[in-house]
Amino acid sequence: MEGYSLKHPKNSLDVCIEEWEQAIHDWEIKAIEAAESDGFFKSFEAASKKAICDGQKISAVMAEAAVRSQKEWKDRYIEVQTKNIEAEKAKRILRLSEAKWETERSKEVSLRNLK
Repeated sequence: MEGYSLKHPKNSLDVCIEEWEQAIHDWEIKAIEAAESDGFFKSFEAASKKAICDGQKISAVMAEAAVRSQKEWKDRYIEVQTKNIEAEKAKRILRLSEAKWETERSKEVSLRNLK
């Protein structure tokens, strides 16, 4: 990970910034994994439907039903949804990290004003 980094954080704002940066990095990885998983799943589903349509000479609707009734489809679908949930969780952690930084920044400003 590149960006803002201190060997020894000087204060709580520095720690918050580093945690926020890590949360951004984590979210990015999870979002990319979710997108890749979704792409692979859609490709698998389309190829399976086409193979069934061509091989059995049935309609696309019937081919879709045949594909979605397979255990492999269900397993892949659950994998995609799990990746999406992980990406959403990482996004929420990112938002919490940002809120934590904003809170700490406000606290620092208030303390400076008191001095």
